[in-house]
Amino acid sequence: MSNNINTQSGERLSFYKLYKEKGYRILIPIIQRDYAQGRKSKEEVRNTFLDALYNYLEENKPNRDLDFVYGSLEVENNITNFIPLDGQQRLTTLFLLHWYLYQISEESNNTVLFKETLLKDEKSMFTYETRSSSSEFCDAIMSNDINTFLEPDKDSEGNSLNNSISKTIKNSSWFYLSWKYDPTIQSMLTMLDAIHIRFNNKQVFFDRLLDLDNPIITFLFLNLKEFKLTDDLYIKMNSRGKPLTSFENFKAKFEQYIETIKQDKIFNLDFNNVKKEVSLNEYFSFNIDTKWANLFWHYRTLQNRTNSKIDDSYDDELMNFIRVIFTYRYASIVNITSKDKDDTLEYLLGTNLARKNKEYSDVISFHKYDELKVLTQDEKQKKQATDYTLYLIDAFDVFVNGNKKLEIFLSDDYKFYFDANKAFENALKHDFESNHERICFYAYTGFLITNKDDRTGIDQWMRIIHNLTHPDNTIIDNANIVSNAIKSIEELLPFSNNILEHIKKDETSISLFSSWQTLEEKIKAHLIIKDDKWKNKIEVTEKHGYFNGQIGFILEFAGILDYYKTHNNCNWNDHEDEKYFDIFCDYSEKAINVFKNSYENRVNDEDFVFERAVLTKGNYLTTASRHRKNLLSTNLTKNNIKRDHSWKRLLRITGDKVWEEKRTFVKQVFDDNRFDINDLKDSLNSICSDVTNTWRDYFISCPDLIKHCNQGFIRFENKNNILLYKESQSNHLHRELYTYHLWKTLIESKKESYLPFKNIYYSKVKGIENEPCIVMSNFSFNEINYKLAIYYNNDDSLPMPYEIKFYKSSGENIPKEYDTEIIHILDSLDYKWENDYNGYFTTYDTKEDLMNSLEITINKLNDISSK
Repeated sequence: MSNNINTQSGERLSFYKLYKEKGYRILIPIIQRDYAQGRKSKEEVRNTFLDALYNYLEENKPNRDLDFVYGSLEVENNITNFIPLDGQQRLTTLFLLHWYLYQISEESNNTVLFKETLLKDEKSMFTYETRSSSSEFCDAIMSNDINTFLEPDKDSEGNSLNNSISKTIKNSSWFYLSWKYDPTIQSMLTMLDAIHIRFNNKQVFFDRLLDLDNPIITFLFLNLKEFKLTDDLYIKMNSRGKPLTSFENFKAKFEQYIETIKQDKIFNLDFNNVKKEVSLNEYFSFNIDTKWANLFWHYRTLQNRTNSKIDDSYDDELMNFIRVIFTYRYASIVNITSKDKDDTLEYLLGTNLARKNKEYSDVISFHKYDELKVLTQDEKQKKQATDYTLYLIDAFDVFVNGNKKLEIFLSDDYKFYFDANKAFENALKHDFESNHERICFYAYTGFLITNKDDRTGIDQWMRIIHNLTHPDNTIIDNANIVSNAIKSIEELLPFSNNILEHIKKDETSISLFSSWQTLEEKIKAHLIIKDDKWKNKIEVTEKHGYFNGQIGFILEFAGILDYYKTHNNCNWNDHEDEKYFDIFCDYSEKAINVFKNSYENRVNDEDFVFERAVLTKGNYLTTASRHRKNLLSTNLTKNNIKRDHSWKRLLRITGDKVWEEKRTFVKQVFDDNRFDINDLKDSLNSICSDVTNTWRDYFISCPDLIKHCNQGFIRFENKNNILLYKESQSNHLHRELYTYHLWKTLIESKKESYLPFKNIYYSKVKGIENEPCIVMSNFSFNEINYKLAIYYNNDDSLPMPYEIKFYKSSGENIPKEYDTEIIHILDSLDYKWENDYNGYFTTYDTKEDLMNSLEITINKLNDISSK
């Protein structure tokens, strides 16, 4: 190949004009990949493109451009070859569409001209240089006609079988079996089947395709005459050697879609200090490649949390941002009940449910948005779809910051409530850390759009949104609740620039978010508006790592909650203001110190001194089920412990009387005159010295009992039947309260003193039918092995619940098999044989009596074993 030819660049041509007027042959070069639009995996891309071609031909409006087609012109053997570098996929599909419509069209001058034009000397004027088989196939289909009236085959029983263009071609005598293994030919056959399904009754389209004066489907032909055909050229012109990105495809379709939108808004384009009124489509098309692109350019190469995505473009980030914005608009209008699931919303959010669908993709094409009814050609839904587009443009505009990264509008003191830059980056990855962050980003975006000219109220707006939506304060754990949260924020957005004045009003209601947090925000709004001292102290307190905005219990302890409930305001006099403020500060400091260092991590506190101190005031335990209670001693997330069984849960200002009483026990600890924030642990330990004369004393005096309960759960059937769960239920290993207390306080540390028993341990069990106990074993006397076990019998009818069982650990376990000296010792200590339990038993009312008897038993056994 040689002799570059100079021709006009940027010329609008149709596929047929390339041949009829220019006399070119299209030659797909070796450096191009195989034809891909016909691959089985590209069904959505294929159908999207064919739908567009069909619509263009159906509308019959000329010059519907398919963008640029780049290439070089070179002469070989007196034939001018057009060698495309970008446009191979579109040109191949157009070739197959022309061929198919030629096959189904009625005989006419056009059919004769078409074949004469595209077939020269038995060679197709559209061909592939990649493989000889691909070239031969193009020659064969241009040389041969097929029957496009496809009657179904029948099986041996006369049942109809599916038929197709591809099957007809493969059954033709001129088709070589080896061609089945050429990936380009495979894709061409798949595409022909798709074309047949879409165009089989549209003979009229053929003449429209061949119209030279008013061509329907066109492209802009660009001759790269100044370059030679090299790999370097391909890399330069074909998007760094890659196919068009998902965003580039989306943008092309979206811009065509925007052209169909009818709306009255005027858009002002400001470029190089020149302002111009333009259409919606012009505004979008210009900005997406200029000022909007400048913003996203700074965020290219973002990685998701698994570091699995790294590239040097910003197309993925743009696509993800568009998805986030469209999701917000859809969520704000979709109507779903609490029990229903909306497949579109699940898909847009990318929930676990949506990801189980084999057709799910993290990249949503224009065709998919149409299928999801987000962007739709349906006239009935066009107004809704127009809203999506206008909202997207508003979102782009409010985030643009010249040639810089995102402008942060929140004051530094309020970045605790919302990290705008982090949330924006997560939006560009479509990888929000939580629904809380997702919803806060919606509220932030909505504020910027709603208040374009005045953003003075953004600090308090994001503070309120953070407090309402934080997962500790309101549970937002599914797509439906996300939608309802967005709708609730939508109702507040008109008041967002002065949100405190709005929510303090009696008549203001806030839907979805928890009632206790909403009540708390109303009270705090009254106080913050009242004076900066209140504002500063409230914000310092609610920024505490454990509270995250929930400090209603401090308002309750200070008496402010009661005042508000009585008066619906906080309009007290100056003297009362000082009193309430001082009390609030006092409880605030106490709470901050008790829960310091993010209490959920239990930093340097294995003694559970706060839980034990509160137990001295009353039974604060929360209920999990009929007999299961929780000590609030951990904030693990599994089994919803952090959500349902934490101090934050107990300290919510709900109106429930039971919970209100439990909160008073915390207040009593804070009010105890021994409580000292400057000597916190020792002062709480001092409170723990109090005796309640109840089962609570065992936990208070022995923190190891609480430590054993990894998830905080115990089984509390009654005061004599308390099990300590290692995990969450009895099917895991568990211990019994009274014997384990005995073990930890009196026995474990003195195991060596219990000779002649050489192995001393606590026997934990599974299932409530089994009994945990303290075991002393490995005592042998006259070649007979014995064990001793200590139980707590939880039968309320038994006056003496502590039990010692002495029994043989091997061999036949009946009294006559015991050594006589052993029996003599047991008799002297009032042990009685129990046939039902196969052992000698003695019982005691108190642990002190048991320990005295145990010591005597051990001494006597030690005496005979040392003889």
